[in-house]
This record gives sequence, C-alpha cells and structure tokens, in this order.
Amino acid sequence: GLWRGARGAVAGRGGGSLDEDGDDDGLAEDLASNLLFADLPNVGAASESLAEMGIGTSTRTRLSRPTQQNIRLHEASFQGSSGSAVSARPSAPSICSDTTSAAGASVRNLRRARKRAEARGEGDDAGPVHGGCVVLIREDCRLHDNPALHTAAEVHPWVIPLYVHDDADPSPWPVRGAGLWWRRESLKYFDASLCKLGSRIVYRRGCYIEQVADVLLETGATALHFNRQLEPWHIDRDRDLEAVVTQSLGLQVRSFKANVAAFEPWEVKQKGQTKERLEDPVPTVTCKLGTPPAGWPSSLDLLDLGFGRTAGRKMPPNFRQFNEKRQRFLEVNGTGGEPKEDDWAFEMHRFWKVGEHAAMERLEEWLKDAAWGCYFPPGLHPRDKAGGRFRADKNWTAILSPYLRFGDLSPRYVCARCRQALPYELRRLFTKRVVWRDKAYAQLYRWPQSHTVSIRPHYEHQQWSGTRLALKRWQRGETGFPLVDAAMRQLWKVGWMCNHLRHVTAQFLIEHLDCSWKDGFAWYDYTLVDTDVAINSMMWQMGGHSGIGAWNFVMHPVFAGKKVDPEGHFVRRWMPELRHLPVEYIHCPWEAPMGTRIAANVLINGVYWQRVIEDLIAARKIHQFNVIDVRKRFPQFVDKDGSEIIFLDNGRTLRMEVRDDIRENDENKITLMMTADDPRSALRRSMGSTKGVQGTLIYDETKRFEAMYDTMGDF
Repeated sequence: GLWRGARGAVAGRGGGSLDEDGDDDGLAEDLASNLLFADLPNVGAASESLAEMGIGTSTRTRLSRPTQQNIRLHEASFQGSSGSAVSARPSAPSICSDTTSAAGASVRNLRRARKRAEARGEGDDAGPVHGGCVVLIREDCRLHDNPALHTAAEVHPWVIPLYVHDDADPSPWPVRGAGLWWRRESLKYFDASLCKLGSRIVYRRGCYIEQVADVLLETGATALHFNRQLEPWHIDRDRDLEAVVTQSLGLQVRSFKANVAAFEPWEVKQKGQTKERLEDPVPTVTCKLGTPPAGWPSSLDLLDLGFGRTAGRKMPPNFRQFNEKRQRFLEVNGTGGEPKEDDWAFEMHRFWKVGEHAAMERLEEWLKDAAWGCYFPPGLHPRDKAGGRFRADKNWTAILSPYLRFGDLSPRYVCARCRQALPYELRRLFTKRVVWRDKAYAQLYRWPQSHTVSIRPHYEHQQWSGTRLALKRWQRGETGFPLVDAAMRQLWKVGWMCNHLRHVTAQFLIEHLDCSWKDGFAWYDYTLVDTDVAINSMMWQMGGHSGIGAWNFVMHPVFAGKKVDPEGHFVRRWMPELRHLPVEYIHCPWEAPMGTRIAANVLINGVYWQRVIEDLIAARKIHQFNVIDVRKRFPQFVDKDGSEIIFLDNGRTLRMEVRDDIRENDENKITLMMTADDPRSALRRSMGSTKGVQGTLIYDETKRFEAMYDTMGDF
C-alpha cells in the first residue's frame, strides 16, 4: 500500500501531462532554467535554424548540469557497477539520477537497503549489498548492446526480465496490427535466448507501475533497470515509475541510453560545438543470469497477452486486431480453417524471420551487398543505372527497420558494424538514415502532438476533396495504377515496403487523391511491422506540406513504376492477375490494345480495377489549389520569398522550406513534372526519354533533403 501513496503524490503534482498547447508542464517545472530554446543565441527578429533548436544533434550536452560535488555523490552511490559511460553518465531529463536530488536519493536508497540487509543478518562492511535486479523489457529484445541487462548481469547476483503490457498505455497510438504481431514474435525469440542463460521473461499485464512494483516486492529485488524510451508519453510514465520505486519503495533505479544511434531527443547541441564520435555498443550478455532465491514471481503466458490473435479475412472495416468470431472458431477447432485465408498474418510468417539472430543474419547479408555498392542511388549504382537502390524488385535496401523498431537489433551496433565492414563512401548514406531515426524522435519530443496536429498550424485549415471511397481503394490496392496497388498489397500482406515505394504511395494519396496525410499516417501505423509514431509523423507531415521540411518532387505512378520495376517482376509478384501482360503495358494496362488485354486475361473492372482517377494533372491542380488557398488565407505564415515560417512559444520564428511549384502561389502552375500526361505518348513506355526528368530528379532531391536535414545536426 505504500507505493500507492507515492503514486498519488506523483499524480498530484501534475507532472508528465501535456496541456492543450502540447507543452509538458511537469517537465518544464522540473528543468526550470533548462527549458527548450532557453539557451539559444539571441538572433533578434531573424528566424532560427533547426540546429539551434537542438533537433538532430550529435553531442551529449545535458539539459541539466549537476555540480561536480553532486556528480561525485551520484557516482559514489553506484559502487561496484560497471564503469561504462552509457550506464554512468546522466542523460535523460526525466530520470532523477540526472539531477541534484538524484544523488541524495540514491544514497538514501542504498542506506535503506543496507539497513534491511543488516536486519536479515546479511550486513557486509566491505561495500554495498547488491540484491536481485528487475530489468524491464521494452524495445530492447536482444542480448547485444543492452546496457540495462548487461549492467544488471555484471552487478547483481540474479536478474528478472519483466515485460508488462500496459492496459492503459499512455501512447495515443499504442502498438497494434502488424506491429503487435511483430512484438509477439520478438518476445518469443528473446525469451528463448534468455532460457539459454538460465532465465526467462516474466509477463504481466495491467497498470504498468502497479505491476512493476508488485514484482519488485514479491521477489525482494533491490534495483530496477531499464533502457530509456523516447516518446514523450513514455518519458512521463518512466518519471512516474521512478518516483514510486525510489521514493516509496526505497529501491535503486537506473536508466540507460540504448535505443538511439547517436543522441536522445533532449540532448541539445549548442551552436559551434563539434561532433562527437558515435558511441560503441556494450558487450553482449553471455553469462548465466541467475534465478531469484525465492523462486520466480507469478507470470502470465505470452499467449495470454493476446498479441498472436490474427484471425480474419481480407481487410477489416476498421482497425480491429482480429475477427472475434473467426478467432473463436480457430481456437476451438485448433488447426481448423485455412490459414492462408483465415489468418491475415499468414504471409508475414512466411516472409519474416524474427528475432535477434535473424536480425544479425540480415545485417550481414546486407553488408555484403553494400560492399558491392548496391545501396547507391541511380547513376552511381554498379549494377543498375536506372533505379539503383530504389528498385522495388531487388533487395538492395537493408530491410532492417522492424528489427530496429522493436529492439531485435541495436542502432549503435548497426553503425559499429558498418564502420568495421564498409569504407566511408559506402556506408555514409545508410548510417545517415539510421541517425534520421534519432532526429524523428527529437521532432516528436519538441512537437508531441505532431502525430495528429500539423506543425505548420495554418495547414490545419486545409480543405481535402478526397473521398472515403478513394481512401478505401488506396488502402486495398485497388486504385488501378499497378505500382501503387502492388505496393499497398505488399504492405497489407507482409507489413512492409521499401522507403521509395512509401513515397510513391504517400504522394499518390496526398497529391492525386487529395486525401489528408492523417489518413495515410493512421493506415501505415496499423499495417507496418516497423510502425513508429515518430518516424511516421515526420514523414507524413513532410509529404502533406505541414512538416519541418518539404519534398521537392512528386512521383508519377507510371513513370515511377518503369523506374523501380522495369521488367514488372514486383507488380507480377503482388498482382498475379496482371502476370500475363507484356512488360511495356505492365504499369499502364489501360493502354494495352483490347486483343492484348484479352489474351492476358486482363479485363479492366473485371479482373482488374479501373483507375480511380484518369487525369493526373487535373487531380494535382485540385490539390495544389487547396494548398495555395491556405497560404493565401494565412499570409502571416508566408515569407516574402515564398517560404513559410512558424512562430515558436518563445516569440521567435522558424523558417521552413516549401516545394518549388507551391512557393510561387500559382494554382495553375504545375512545374514538378516527371512526364507529360499524354495517355498515348511513347514516353510512357520509354524510360530512356525520361533522362533528366525523373532519374536525376529523385537523386538530386534526395541529396537536397539530406542537405536540409544537415542543418538539424552535423551528420
């Protein structure tokens, strides 16, 4: 009952909740003079750069700077722990060990632990007494580069890995759909790895803080370790959890930096600071973890969490996890039913190998391809001058995103292996994208409502002419444009598509169907195995013109197909109804002569759908009219040169890029064209004629985006 009072005290102080403006009042109260933007140089009326805001940093400047005396107290409170910089250096503003009060709290907790040990006759004058440790399992289902588990194994005689499914998850987008399926598989394989070390995962569900405290009390553990999560709502929850464990239970809490490649969201780099080298991963845990002397605490089975319930046919009318009736039928009848038809995760099981070992294997396979230069963009690729690493029909991308998302693979380990195996020229593009993950979390940390609210506030008033029917056809892969449909069907069946196809499908939804980026974000969140609120919100907002950056190109669904799938292999794999079409018509079946369509058994609106829109230029003009209408209604957000600005809470402004054809504020001027929209033009089937229109466009604009994001951090 003691911890409940502390939890009520934490709730009473109001910390951790976001107000209507998206501000974290509890965090602001705790950090005082270290508020966001407080240390920025005075730039007067001029707009400030993203680097000055601390988005995308490579150094470890702390938001809170304890005195040397307090640092010595803090270090003294952890005698006997590993000396790694990861575990000893304070980082997160949400962790009390990073503040002045943390040092005193740590000393008090240690003193209480000693008194309890002395009362049991276990006193030891030689040094601190280390009992067992509970290690929280979150996005870190791995033995390599797991500082929370590694430190616990080095310091404590026994360790209890604990996974708690929070029934009241504070996230506005808790993991669901394909991501929840991956989480189950990841936990299953990690549990098997722990069994080889004489341990296992304890599964609980319910109130997160209550379940953690219950396991600590039931086992008599003296410490709690966890690797820090990065979303604002989980940071708040960790702060509340730490307050309960330290202040009420009197136990030690240690948090670690483990889920980023370079920097955590609150680590601000001051202007002029030099870039630090990326940290090395901590060693892999290989020793026996030991079992609690009083026995294992009560635990659910992984099946009891319900993550593996994936019964259902076709796509649900809403975002349900499974079909209840069909799930009951499968559970009652065991292997009854047809898995290929009754389980929406059937193809995922066939496509993916999940777990830490599979992640390592995939990384090594990709490193071999990267050594041949297969990750290079068009024009520089050794095997393909047309599409390069954008090819949809080749595994020339890393395919590591779900492993990184759920912690089967450490981003620091990935960067370290790239440094070991590849020269700088071959690894630069890829490692920069790994660091982009950190920048996405930094953006979400500073705009915690960006998953549903436009960062550029005037775009909240934009009109969208797209229909629910058009959105549904996009979701189901029934737009009539083969590349878009094949990509969306791949997404539904295996929960993944390469980054280039995500751009193609997202821009088709926004630029041509004129549907809100928020609809696309919600669908990706539900269907991606690498679902991530921070990354999805950053990319969808950029595609929807309302993010901190802007893509300066628009994909054409036919020309993009000819570029990334020149022989049509990708389309034929995911759309077998088009497999008999000749290559020149595989991306535009409506242009095939009637005899060709009949011979290929392709009857438009019979075997294959008619196009949801036919005039792509007219559709783009409708969308551009709605975008420019917002800019004209809110001129205070438009600068003289056509770029846009937003006003920060501290009274300063932030300048943001705008796509070229929108910058001119002309509704009828569509300048970013991949090709003329001539339905019978030979250019539609001749990629050589598009040189300088699409091939260099995508590569040049990718480099432009990288340069823009370099202002967010020196990477």
